[in-house]
Amino acid sequence: MAGQKKVAKELKTDVLSSFSPLAEMVSDGVCLCDSTTLLDINRAGLELLGFTGKDTPIGKPFTNLIASGGRKTLSEGVSSLAQSAATKRLDIAGADGRIWAADVQATTLEKLTDEDRVLVIFRPINPVSGQMRQILEAANEGIIGVDLDGHICIANPTAAEILDRDLSALLCMSIDGALIVGTGSDQAGQPLPVLADMQRGKYYVVQEARLARGDGMSFEAEYAIAPMRENKETTGYVLTLRDVTERKQAESELRLAATVFDHTSEGLLVADSGERVTKVNRAFTAITGLSEKEVVGQPIRSILFFDDKVYRDTMTDLQKNGQVEWEQCCKNKAGDRYAARQALSLVRDADGEVQQFAAILNDITERKLDEEQIRYQANYDQLTGIPNRALFMDRLARLVIESRRTKTNIGLMFIDLDGFKAVNDSLGHDAGDLLLKQTADRLNFCVRESDTVARLGGDEFTVIMPLIDSIESTVVVAERILQSLTDPFDLDGQEGRISASIGISIYPEQADDDKQLLHKADVAMFHAKSQGKANYQFYRDGLEIEGVPEREA
Repeated sequence: MAGQKKVAKELKTDVLSSFSPLAEMVSDGVCLCDSTTLLDINRAGLELLGFTGKDTPIGKPFTNLIASGGRKTLSEGVSSLAQSAATKRLDIAGADGRIWAADVQATTLEKLTDEDRVLVIFRPINPVSGQMRQILEAANEGIIGVDLDGHICIANPTAAEILDRDLSALLCMSIDGALIVGTGSDQAGQPLPVLADMQRGKYYVVQEARLARGDGMSFEAEYAIAPMRENKETTGYVLTLRDVTERKQAESELRLAATVFDHTSEGLLVADSGERVTKVNRAFTAITGLSEKEVVGQPIRSILFFDDKVYRDTMTDLQKNGQVEWEQCCKNKAGDRYAARQALSLVRDADGEVQQFAAILNDITERKLDEEQIRYQANYDQLTGIPNRALFMDRLARLVIESRRTKTNIGLMFIDLDGFKAVNDSLGHDAGDLLLKQTADRLNFCVRESDTVARLGGDEFTVIMPLIDSIESTVVVAERILQSLTDPFDLDGQEGRISASIGISIYPEQADDDKQLLHKADVAMFHAKSQGKANYQFYRDGLEIEGVPEREA
């Protein structure tokens, strides 16, 4: 500042028909003006303003050199600068479009003509060399220089881009006006208190903030402050600024993925390209009983597979399709069996090279048990536990097809209990249910292991006898059943007595298919009822049912 005053004093006494050698020797910009127009300027001033060759600001309004925000200061002309006798802080608009802060001092010269002349001297507050300017412009971080009063005197294009502001507008702002707290905070719309941090000396500390852009949109920012010093005195501050929105989003996604990995109920396993396990989650250790220490470093072949052929086939499918699923019965570390559904996927890089293997393990034991329960309920009688009508019809149809292929015989008995209604009415439904259960047990005891005893409903039962040698073999079973069902039943201390009427048909001698076989056994059973009950009858051609008896007498 003292240098400016000295130059101004010496030049004031010089003859200004043209600039003195002194004006050309100094590094400050020196201008000669009348009340409005720039009359002359030294070489240093032209260079600072970015004028080259024959292009000069001479003859043009001096206010052209001042950025729009500072022109209000010169509303009364250039002489108003001289009248204040104080150094002004103004933003200079260079010919190259840059705006930079300068200390400007003006003094009125002795009247040499009819009009006063004003000598204006300006000096960049923080002069930036061409090389330094290139560095600033090439930096991928926002860089902002701030003077002690918080006024932005330097800013690179990256800073302007991050903040979504015009560079020239940014250079006319205070740092508090440029950094505004974004949405999502109680302080939204208020200045970020960065100047206070600068003045407190909070240097070299990376801080985070959500800031607002010029268009009002918010972004995640990271910034740090460092002092600018000259002769051990702080002359200003440098603030570096980064937009870390994408990084924050990626970090958030990684945290979410880690949370899902750790807390999902599915067992997860990750292996490297060499098929060695690198990581498993809690669910995996809970399902298998194996700790992470026991699994990491092991080949997935020994962890996920219990059969070499399954391993080979699975890996072949995996290389072809990129993903494969299968179910298998497994044992955990304690030796307990469980049903598992497993999925294995390849993780490839951009070039298609395998980077990792990812496996998902589900314990589906409960599901399998539920499925088995549903299957059981759909196929077995809930009271007696023997096959119901649906399973009976399925087995009969399958056995007829097999018998047709092997040219073997099938015997079918249709059994209706005599006297069941009387027991049910006299002793109660619980006694009736118990009698049906015991009947099923007695029938199973009377037949071969390969035979099927089924309950069609109510007190009607059937027996399928595949691979019978002769009709006589069915007679043996029928007589055994009649004798067994004639014996008294112990129904919780009460005695129950019944008998049975049995109809018998033979495939393929008496029927062409399973439905005919069942119908003819039913017809034969009704004939047994008409013959006084407690007997068995074979179906024969021409058997007519006249006055069909009630099934329950």
